[in-house]
Amino acid sequence: MTAPGPAPKRRRVTIKDVAAAANVSPMTVSNVINGRHQFVGEATRKAVEKEIARLNYRVQESARGLRTSYRRSVGIAIVDETQTFLSDHFNAHVVAGLSNVLSRHNHTLLVQGIPPQQFSKSLVIQNFAVDGFCVIMSGPPARRAEIVDTLVRLDQPVVLIQETTAPRAPDICIVRQDDAGGGRVLADHFAARRLARYLVIKPETEWPAIEARVDGFCEAIRRLVPEASIDIVRTATEDFDSVQRSVAAYLDSHALPDAIFGANDRLAIGAMLLLQAKDIAIPGRVRIAGFNGFESRRYARPLITTVMSPAYAIGERAAEALLERFAGDSFRETDVVLPVHLDPGETT
Repeated sequence: MTAPGPAPKRRRVTIKDVAAAANVSPMTVSNVINGRHQFVGEATRKAVEKEIARLNYRVQESARGLRTSYRRSVGIAIVDETQTFLSDHFNAHVVAGLSNVLSRHNHTLLVQGIPPQQFSKSLVIQNFAVDGFCVIMSGPPARRAEIVDTLVRLDQPVVLIQETTAPRAPDICIVRQDDAGGGRVLADHFAARRLARYLVIKPETEWPAIEARVDGFCEAIRRLVPEASIDIVRTATEDFDSVQRSVAAYLDSHALPDAIFGANDRLAIGAMLLLQAKDIAIPGRVRIAGFNGFESRRYARPLITTVMSPAYAIGERAAEALLERFAGDSFRETDVVLPVHLDPGETT
């Protein structure tokens, strides 16, 4: 029996293919790709963008080097609804770790923020001239699955940072911290104090890591303190004013909780400062804890109890995973989990 030969190589979609599918000229497609929208009508632009997405067209770097050449470049896309995505301490630490490792190995890093609903239609992603991607995703599971599908069609190595659902797709690696475990450790810390009423604060934007740490916390509290009650408040954003408004509205209609868990330190500190303004003693009357443990936590008093995040190391490990992948045919590991640890402060 004759062994099957290698699969035929797929022909790369060209600008002429897109033009033919959209029934326009190649120059019109070029105008759309390069943002020269003043030369293209709205209906025509949408038709071209639709065919670009359907055909999975990517800019061919014929004038700048072949697509198959090794560019020594990595892209990171932060899928976030907020415009100030790099002001988030976690994102900034990940990008720093990623950038520094890549720099030491003479690779460049391209950073792009993209709202979740625009990702699958983004020409930026289609035209990123990179060897591989890192992506930090927000949004519900179905939306994140759509983003992964878009990434798979790019036919490049991908590292998903802080993703909790392993996609059934080749050439994808996940690098994350043990958020669920961190939530359980914090629950153990609170449960030892036999507290009965808990308030959890988390953002409306669905971040898989935050959902994991909150789920881990709530599951452990219910197991360790079956009589405990847990209320969850969502904040419109993670900004200081939004956090204080949300917590103040909760306190207007509920009794003071025994403990507050902010799903990150920003949320916890915002709640703590509101209670302090109301002369509520911490930790005497209310115990408070956060998550991530970045430098900014040290500017508030009392020092917030938190779970320490290895965010910078996550960025480093993501870069190392891609560099290893570039040197071989597959990722050595597909699910890298970094440990977290509790740092008891002065608020519990």
